[in-house]
Amino acid sequence: RYDDYTNILPIADVLNDIAVTIRVHVKEISQAPTFRKRFAIIRAIVFDASGEIKVTWFNQPWLLKQLKKGDEIFISGIVTNRERYGRGFTSPLWEPANEETLAAGSIAPVYPLTSGVSQKTLRKAMKMAMNEVEFPKEWLSDEVLQRVKVPALPQAYRYIHTPASIQETEEGRRRIAFGELISYQGALRSARMQANTAGAPQIIFDEAFAKKFSSAFPFELTDDQKKAIWACVQDMSKNISMRRLVQGDVGSGKTVVAIMLAALVYRSGFSSAILAPTEVLVRQHFATFKRYLSVYDMPVLMLTSAARILHEGGQEKKLSAAEARERIACGRIVVVGTHALLVRGSMPPDIACVVVDEQHRFGVAQREALIAPARADGKVPHLLSMTATPIPRSLALTLYGDLDISIIRQKPVGRALIETHILLDDRDRQDAYDVVMREIRLGHRAFVICPLIDPSDILGAKSAEVEVRRLRNGILKHVRIGLMHGKLSSIEKEKVMSDFATGLLDVLVATTVVEVGVDVPEATVLFIESAERFGLAQLHQLRGRIGRSTWKSYCFLSTTDSESNPLRLRILEKISDGFEIAEADLKFRGQGNILGTEQSGAAIFKAARLDDIDLMQLAREWGQAPNCG
Repeated sequence: RYDDYTNILPIADVLNDIAVTIRVHVKEISQAPTFRKRFAIIRAIVFDASGEIKVTWFNQPWLLKQLKKGDEIFISGIVTNRERYGRGFTSPLWEPANEETLAAGSIAPVYPLTSGVSQKTLRKAMKMAMNEVEFPKEWLSDEVLQRVKVPALPQAYRYIHTPASIQETEEGRRRIAFGELISYQGALRSARMQANTAGAPQIIFDEAFAKKFSSAFPFELTDDQKKAIWACVQDMSKNISMRRLVQGDVGSGKTVVAIMLAALVYRSGFSSAILAPTEVLVRQHFATFKRYLSVYDMPVLMLTSAARILHEGGQEKKLSAAEARERIACGRIVVVGTHALLVRGSMPPDIACVVVDEQHRFGVAQREALIAPARADGKVPHLLSMTATPIPRSLALTLYGDLDISIIRQKPVGRALIETHILLDDRDRQDAYDVVMREIRLGHRAFVICPLIDPSDILGAKSAEVEVRRLRNGILKHVRIGLMHGKLSSIEKEKVMSDFATGLLDVLVATTVVEVGVDVPEATVLFIESAERFGLAQLHQLRGRIGRSTWKSYCFLSTTDSESNPLRLRILEKISDGFEIAEADLKFRGQGNILGTEQSGAAIFKAARLDDIDLMQLAREWGQAPNCG
């Protein structure tokens, strides 16, 4: 980001909460007494012809040696009016007025810092580097630059680090972003070409078996599910690797597609592997897969860093790490696991299909690591990626440009709509708790989602641990309440989820660890604290934890920030389609990553943003051209 200090004003014209630069003289400067050791407060009064103003610095005692009464300096920062300190600048940047400045009167880059290096020091170093460095040569043609409307690479770097205006910073960023997008498209294209060249094991479609197997599901497959399965079947019948993404809204039944493929692959004499991001989701997949596959004596192995459980021949057995590797090496098995599957030796030698669930939580490198070295004969297993995070089509084509896309919009027949309400005051909250108690009396269950584990957050958002104590001692004191978060051990997580699923707990207070894959049909209420801290897409994901049965369900969004945008949350009251919500999320959050760095595991791009739709389209066109190299 950038600090805009081009607005140089006299003190009398400075308004609160707006970045400005003033040119002033130091009237007085001293260290204020404090009760805390090793904590310094430096206070100064500065003036110009129009008036004077206070300046406060924290933990910068060296300023007493650098600044003296009468010195003329630039002050760049934001003026605030605080009850304790009054009106003035707090820890602003300062620079001598008689030297070349780094920030005063300019658009100043804000760099990520490391311990011991100040923003001022880094800006100075970068400015020196800009005068000495030999910039890389432009590798795009003038025709491409003109079409994309971006400057050449050397100029782009200058715009980014020494901009004359905010417009220049954006022009420079877009050139770097376009280069990233083209490189990414090239990597996707290369991965696809390599997979096609290597070939893949062919899966023979057994229509009679497929009909018999699908008839065992306790529901009728939707048309979207049938289309997705058929597209995969056709892909896997070829001798080139399937690379397909199934996008399905929450509760649309994507897992059924994976189960069906695993059964067909086993029927053809090969193994499958399913990769999921959390142990909670892996355990649920293990239970679901063995439920349908064990009918045909198809072995299923759960593999995580903490547990290895094999269901085979009607029996379930815990394995040691060595025993698990031994069984995997025998082949013809379905393995369900977390990142433990990425460890060498965790893939069956006859692996023919890899399913990556919640694709957006894994990087491209992780995905490729699963399939590239999997088979000794060099053939590449078929790849099915699945995500319950609906992504606008323009973004999906860029992020997963090497994948064919199937979309499952339809929900299973009989699913009731979820009523969603925003809670704006205490009366709304009481009404919501009344619904929670009513549903519990009916034998149903409720989730309470908090954005934090402990109460250390300075923003005041409710933590899961504090909320559990509050509910147990207050409005839900006669209710059985459990706690779920990422810091619990695997055994603790398993017990809490089992107790909630079987009805030993009525309410589960949790963090977003339950965002994906948790399937408890009896859960009919979702209560989200500090809802304004989540993106729309993530809130929709969380809402997918309820409404998984024919019972009516209720989602309550409680806000703690009076300045939050209720219009954004109102979208969830009106829209239940995840793809529409994803489009709205993109508009509201603008340059924000709708997937999020935390969700995607690592930032895919440094300069490119997910609202660079025009750049994405141009990069895809250019990257697919025959002569693009």
